[in-house]
Amino acid sequence: MDNTLMESLATVDLPAREFRVVMAIARQTIGFQQDTRRLTADDLGKLTNMRRDVTSKAISHLLERRIIYRIGGSRGDIGISPVSEWSFYEEKQTRLTETKTSHSDNIVSLRPVASETKTATCLLYTKKEPLLTLSSKEINPPQEIPEPVQAESKPARKAPFGKIQMLADNPHQIPDQLLVDWLALRKTKRAAVTLTVWDALNAELTKCAELGINASDAMTEALSAGWQGFRADWIAKRLSDSGLTNKPAQPSSHHNGFADRDYTQGLIQREDGSYAF
Repeated sequence: MDNTLMESLATVDLPAREFRVVMAIARQTIGFQQDTRRLTADDLGKLTNMRRDVTSKAISHLLERRIIYRIGGSRGDIGISPVSEWSFYEEKQTRLTETKTSHSDNIVSLRPVASETKTATCLLYTKKEPLLTLSSKEINPPQEIPEPVQAESKPARKAPFGKIQMLADNPHQIPDQLLVDWLALRKTKRAAVTLTVWDALNAELTKCAELGINASDAMTEALSAGWQGFRADWIAKRLSDSGLTNKPAQPSSHHNGFADRDYTQGLIQREDGSYAF
């Protein structure tokens, strides 16, 4: 998992159930080097050991906080949003507490209702009229809502480069299984796979094609040797040492069969052993 994402998960204010859903989505997407994946509430419920309705509410809340995103409708693919779009702290809406007494019909106000005009409401904030001296209980100026403390802005996480991007740009038509094996080999060696690495690999496969070596054969030999990367001359030497290099067939000569011919046919043998017509 990307370091930026791990640090953000450590600072984001999430309930335990929603945190479990985020980790399950990350495992099914980033764990398989994918941006998005179709995950239903039932699937996430099995992964997190929670009921479907609980998982569905957690997904809705995470979408509202922009921690995850969905492509398409309610059954679309789900992925982890960039950290720069997250809402790290939930803004709780202020709610008035109402009791049963406040709705009672038995309470009757004895003070006449005062009619409020625009001028009476604006006296406190106008420059033309003198300020009114009121008690602190009657004055309720608008309070500014403090903005949530945001974590230090960090560069957005780069989009992962994996099998999907390789298949989209696969000039040598390398089979899927060879790509999966090559990615697994580089993962064991802790070697990242980027667009630059993929372009360099295709350049070496082009050189292999010029030497008459198939791209699939080159990848197979590289995996057999345990190479996370290779050069065309390495593959050519390895195939040459194993005797698998396709050598061009020698053209058949038209000057052959002289030893099998009978040059005495139709001639008369002389007494000295020579032949004549």
